[in-house]
Amino acid sequence: MVAFAAFICSPPVYAISILGDSNVELSTSTLVPQYVMALTKFTVTQAETIYAVSLYVQYTGSDGSQCIKFGVYQDNGGSYGQSNPVGQSLVAATHYGYCFQYGNFGPGWETWTLVPGDTMTIGPGTYWLTTLASEAYGTIYHFTYTGAYGGQYLYQYGYFYYGFPASYTLGYPTTVFGNTTYTNGQGLILPYNNNNIGQYDAPYSFYATASTQPIPEFQISGSIVATIALALVLLLSRKREGKTSR
Repeated sequence: MVAFAAFICSPPVYAISILGDSNVELSTSTLVPQYVMALTKFTVTQAETIYAVSLYVQYTGSDGSQCIKFGVYQDNGGSYGQSNPVGQSLVAATHYGYCFQYGNFGPGWETWTLVPGDTMTIGPGTYWLTTLASEAYGTIYHFTYTGAYGGQYLYQYGYFYYGFPASYTLGYPTTVFGNTTYTNGQGLILPYNNNNIGQYDAPYSFYATASTQPIPEFQISGSIVATIALALVLLLSRKREGKTSR
């Protein structure tokens, strides 16, 4: 019994990864509604399960109706400046929407823990973390570099973002990025790049938190674990007291 109590109090610890841009960028824009927006790129070297998503955001007067679904697309493996998700497959996406709080928020990191069954598992590779928002609401933050192609800082950090129209209600299309059978009358967002001059306005302050082990469908909270452990200790103590009194 003592060994069992110790096991409950000391669950296994798995490696945690931050996938995306956890920096606070300075430029601002607004979430685009009814669009899949590829806002940040990341690479993993082993299988990971995404169980939370964080966005640096600011809003006022929220009524809780602005909700976001999240998805992950493969990267095309192109060289830097040509790397993008266009034409690539959807790897994983949430079924549920995760909504803004009521009232005012930020600027700050709003983090949503994905509900059981809605986590996203990916294998080794390079991916794009995306949003599918229901409304045009919420100020989000991103990197911006505009200048001659070949800026050293640009190569190390900045890149384009991409998007295509999709229905929030229907969720992420099972087709490839930029190829959807339903639209809102808009088209694929592609980067502007003319005469080697481009505006690199990604990454966004947007990242996922992942574990190297699958997240169980049911997780016992720390308070429950502590309560069970305490009950076991008290039970053992009473049994020992009973034996002593005999």
